[in-house]
Amino acid sequence: MLRSFLILFVLLSGSAAARATEPALELIGAGPSAITLSPRTVATLPNVDRDVTFATSKGPSTAHYRGVLLWDVLQANKVFDGLDLKAQLAKTILVNARDGYRIAFSIGEIHPDFGNLPLLLVTAIDGKPLDQDWRLVAPGDKRGARAVRDVVKIELR
Repeated sequence: MLRSFLILFVLLSGSAAARATEPALELIGAGPSAITLSPRTVATLPNVDRDVTFATSKGPSTAHYRGVLLWDVLQANKVFDGLDLKAQLAKTILVNARDGYRIAFSIGEIHPDFGNLPLLLVTAIDGKPLDQDWRLVAPGDKRGARAVRDVVKIELR
């Protein structure tokens, strides 16, 4: 009996530890309090696959990305509720990486009725799930400067 309890304890502790290391991402400015995104919270959104090639200083870099559209994340979290179209288009997105790197996008760039940039919050690269960080990729960009590694915060301003 004690052995069964210990085995159950170890299994439950392991799953708690796995949840503790699950990558989290803060979405700020989408309401009165920050929204924490995790692989579980975006799992219900439609997956998008893109083959993306960026020019780099070392030559072209190509990968197959799977993830969810940032637009879908914003819609699912109702960040535009109560805002008319002009107020939505006045908003910007500031993507913050762990190392301090920051990139801005306008809502007009990713809005399906305007720029329709499929800004992708990446969950897997070349078939391998990301397990320790978030990435954001801007398919269609010729250079990879707006592809952000280790995203920790997205601010809606």
